[in-house]
Amino acid sequence: MNWWKRLSRPSQMEAQLEKELSFHVEQHTSQLVAHGRAPDEARRQARLALGGPEQVKEKCRDARGTRWLEDLLQDTRYALRTFRQKPGFTLVALLILSLGIGATTVMFAVINSVLLRPLSYPEPDRLVTLRIFTEQFGELWGFSNLDFGDAKRESQTLALAAWTYGGGTISEPGEPEYVNGRQISAELFSTLGIAPVQGRAFRPDEDRVGAPPVAIISYGLWQRDFGGDPSSIGRSLVYEGKPYTVVGIAPAGFQLDGDADVFTPLEQRQSTDPRMQNRSARFLRVMARLQPGFGLAEGRAELALIARHLAGEYPKSDAGLSMIAYPLQKELVGDVGSTLWLLLCAVGLVLLIACVNIASLLLARAVSRERELAMRVALGAGRSRLARQCLTESAMLGLGGGVLGVVLAFVSVHPFVAFWPGSLPRAEEVHLDWRVLVFAVSASLLSGFLFGLAPALRVPVHGVEGMRPADVATFAITIPVLVTAALFASFVPARRASQVDPVSALRQQ
Repeated sequence: MNWWKRLSRPSQMEAQLEKELSFHVEQHTSQLVAHGRAPDEARRQARLALGGPEQVKEKCRDARGTRWLEDLLQDTRYALRTFRQKPGFTLVALLILSLGIGATTVMFAVINSVLLRPLSYPEPDRLVTLRIFTEQFGELWGFSNLDFGDAKRESQTLALAAWTYGGGTISEPGEPEYVNGRQISAELFSTLGIAPVQGRAFRPDEDRVGAPPVAIISYGLWQRDFGGDPSSIGRSLVYEGKPYTVVGIAPAGFQLDGDADVFTPLEQRQSTDPRMQNRSARFLRVMARLQPGFGLAEGRAELALIARHLAGEYPKSDAGLSMIAYPLQKELVGDVGSTLWLLLCAVGLVLLIACVNIASLLLARAVSRERELAMRVALGAGRSRLARQCLTESAMLGLGGGVLGVVLAFVSVHPFVAFWPGSLPRAEEVHLDWRVLVFAVSASLLSGFLFGLAPALRVPVHGVEGMRPADVATFAITIPVLVTAALFASFVPARRASQVDPVSALRQQ
């Protein structure tokens, strides 16, 4: 019989065990009677030879290999009955724990979405963003259009694309409204590795002066003004008093540093913006994808050569020019990473304090259970068995608090993001996923183990008490403090290493 049947049919297993023991007793009794013993004496000697029936049953149950699971189920049922008998204690413990786990889960959900989850592009680790450094102005986020064009033509390791801000009024179709816009180079969608959900991206011949005016609209504008009609491709859009032909629909949620509803070709701006021919006007944001077979080091080395060439050819505008490539995700996140990690450490410390408080409650409760535990010891229960029971009770409390904490996190994560001071990068991507749920379950079990240590170490053995409450409280406080100190010590060097100046590194090359 497999282990599942052994667990699902306990009464059948016990009946079978009782029947088997009776069979052995009867067989031994028959053998003794055959050797001339009286029936009553033969039965007594047979029982003595077999041993105590309950002890024999215990050994047989241990031999099944599922005893630990049976004990766990038994301890779980007993813990639930105990909590039902003490609703006030249970409610207070669950409330304290749910607040700690809920706050920790919210912070991990933000860190998971902002820092740990890769960007929603194909091969996001190959995407970089470019900045420049000049001796006159220092590090700048913007390229001039002429520098961008030269770098795009000369680079063999990077596929470059650029965009800049814009905006205007849409007068048709629908009611007139002002929308944010972006001017993008024709290579932007292919560089990011995405495609419009309807229609197509810009062709190279459309991204030039004198080309027919075309536009890509956002998914939201498509739903709002065009009703999500697939036949919207090819229709006219009057933007800033000029008719544009809609050639594509951007994917839902697509952003370039904020929401935008209209995307137009960058080079068509040359007829209206004199900055397009000014090498000192640095207003373009440039991103790139590493070509297959090349790494970030090769890309940076090539950019250094291109910048040196431009600095020599155009000394008036590009003197001391350097071009710097950062991973795109790091650029999007900015300096918010250190703040988020520190906040996670802070709420983690709050959770540890909650564990210490619950451990104190369990210690106070354990005093009232001394007679119960002493009776169990007198009946033969070992210290490990009683400790397992105490840890099972604390684990049940931990999981219960974890469930309430996840519900609290689900309700509060979006208000937390909305009230974040300033702009939180990738805020629209923050949500609870399976990684956050695994973290919440792990935090719940770890918390249950931490505050379950106190009553478990106080379990009496053969009438002698275990650790004193003061010793257990000291132990419960010392371990979290040491763990927090170790995490902080490992965080500080990593933070210092992340502050290395790429410009200095490039100049040393």
